[in-house]
Amino acid sequence: MIKIILLLTFCICFFHLGLSQNIQDKKVNYSYIQLPAKPFQSGTESFTVSVSKAFKQRNQDSLDWYKNRMEAVKEERKLAREAWSNQKIEIERSYYTAMSNWSKLVKAGDTTAARPADVVYGSCPCIPDPDKPFLTDSLVMDPIINMIKIPGFDKLEGGAQINLDFQGFDKGTIKEKKATAGGYKYVILFKHPVKLTVKDKDGSIAYNAVFPESANFQSFTTKKFRSPYDFKLWWMDNEDDFWLQRQKSVFNKVAAGINNMLANDFGFPTKSKQIELYTAKDKNHDYTDLLEAFQNAQDGLLQLAIDRNKDAAINYLGSAVSQYQTILNESNINDKKSRINKKVTAAVYCNVAECLIWMDDYSQAELYLNKAANLGVNKYKRHGNSLKPFLLNQKKRYGANQ
Repeated sequence: MIKIILLLTFCICFFHLGLSQNIQDKKVNYSYIQLPAKPFQSGTESFTVSVSKAFKQRNQDSLDWYKNRMEAVKEERKLAREAWSNQKIEIERSYYTAMSNWSKLVKAGDTTAARPADVVYGSCPCIPDPDKPFLTDSLVMDPIINMIKIPGFDKLEGGAQINLDFQGFDKGTIKEKKATAGGYKYVILFKHPVKLTVKDKDGSIAYNAVFPESANFQSFTTKKFRSPYDFKLWWMDNEDDFWLQRQKSVFNKVAAGINNMLANDFGFPTKSKQIELYTAKDKNHDYTDLLEAFQNAQDGLLQLAIDRNKDAAINYLGSAVSQYQTILNESNINDKKSRINKKVTAAVYCNVAECLIWMDDYSQAELYLNKAANLGVNKYKRHGNSLKPFLLNQKKRYGANQ
């Protein structure tokens, strides 16, 4: 009996599957030009970069402290030596007095008189020099300036001005950790905060703060050492060169972060994206129109990276939307056997939304995503939920550039 029930269930499911349309997911990879989140109000598309060295004053302060401390140490050393010399004289006086008294006793025939102990002066005081200050190494300007880029902008005078003010290299902690296969490694922290100032061509401030990523410590993990003492020996020979190399490399990561921020806020970077558009296939229905609409939508998406105005792309996308809307006129969500049933309708809604985003019609795009979600087909509801953050971001950028 159970076998008969299972067989009937299978047949019913198979029957319904045969009647249902096969939605086909078409992945489309394309590139597009992202609008700036905080465009320059002047509309300038050129910039220059300058470098300042706030650390020079810090270096000078350190050198001044070192000079003053050296003078103080010299005076402390002089006073300590004078005190030691005076103490030495008193020790010698006491010793010679004791020896004189002992000699008198010996001459008088006292065989029990104990000879005084030899004189002990104690070590001459040696106050060490203070540690030499760690100075931020001088920067080579051109490589730093060449690292900074804004997509869509030219490096020309008369536009925006970007200043990088290096605050000074900071050493962090050195932490020991045991390597998994035995031995020891050391994690060494360091940073070089950079104050970033971005001005529009008229001098108005667009950004002025220590760049957050530069204020965070970077880390370097050493090679493996057999023991902590092997590390200490290596450190004695390599410490100066190690810090010199870190100073040269620390800005690489910071520059990448600054470029990302400049591209996001002010530039026109080319981005890549992958989406799904949907077609359908079924032996009982003809979906040539859905394939033609998909082709127009895909052609439009592939045109997005050509120019910021998207003229060519919008022509294709507009044709696709018109075709999709004609197809939706046949929608019959209550009849699974209909050509444009609930699943196909929801899929087409998602297709339309994908096109409308790039036609800058964000309200209608969101409306179509809501329509897809309201039909209750989970796959297309998830499509809408994953697309909405991108839609809202694009809408915000579009509004900032009007």
